[in-house]
Amino acid sequence: MNLFIAPFVNALFGFYFLFGNLGWSIVIVTVIIRLVLLPLVWPSLKSAQKMQALQPKLKKLQEKYGKNKEALAKAQMEFYKAEGVNPLSGCLPNILQIAVLMIFFSAFNMVSGFLEGKVGMETINQQLIPAFQITEGFKFGDSFMGVNLTTTPAKVLGGGVSLQLVLPLILLLGSGFLQYWSAKKMMPATKVDEAVVKKETKDKEDDMMAAMRTQSTYMMPLMTIFIGFNFSIGILLYWFVNSAVMAGQQILMAKVGKKN
Repeated sequence: MNLFIAPFVNALFGFYFLFGNLGWSIVIVTVIIRLVLLPLVWPSLKSAQKMQALQPKLKKLQEKYGKNKEALAKAQMEFYKAEGVNPLSGCLPNILQIAVLMIFFSAFNMVSGFLEGKVGMETINQQLIPAFQITEGFKFGDSFMGVNLTTTPAKVLGGGVSLQLVLPLILLLGSGFLQYWSAKKMMPATKVDEAVVKKETKDKEDDMMAAMRTQSTYMMPLMTIFIGFNFSIGILLYWFVNSAVMAGQQILMAKVGKKN
């Protein structure tokens, strides 16, 4: 039994037995994952929210020390320490998402491999607890809203334009948009701030930092759409729900922050 993959495989099978649909099993497992990770992600969301509120003060520091990078960096670090925020905390949610995605990807590939006859029943049962283990003749439904979850958008498109493309496109474009929205929320630096620093320092390093922000905000969602075109629709469903719940957590944090 693989200690990393087995919990995901068991969860997918368990909720499939409960609801009789692999798609809804993926949705429920994804929501549970986000709830389990919430205690780890919440401080990062809280820090990002506070960073947004501190932008006017940070802008003043940039205007004051813009020509002296060392002084600016020192002043910013002292400011962050005094305010009790970590400017790098927004990286944690992204790292966690990627790590969990890789594990879920492996687990779903095992399940989809079983559906396609590439993975044997014995291999699957090695990952399952006794209550979920299957017997000969067991058939796993792979359809969700009329679409095969083990296929890819590229294969669906290869069969011609049809209604079966609707769900994959919603998942692809929706995931890209939600990632873009979340990235904007998690990156408090504004275009005005970048312009101030670039105007004061006129250094290639600032252009590089601005380019990195742009790539993180715009390129990653576009890459998700491009790469996701060759991912199984089951993986895309996980990524879409994961992104949607993440966005919901950010909205909740914003409301909690306003009350406080």
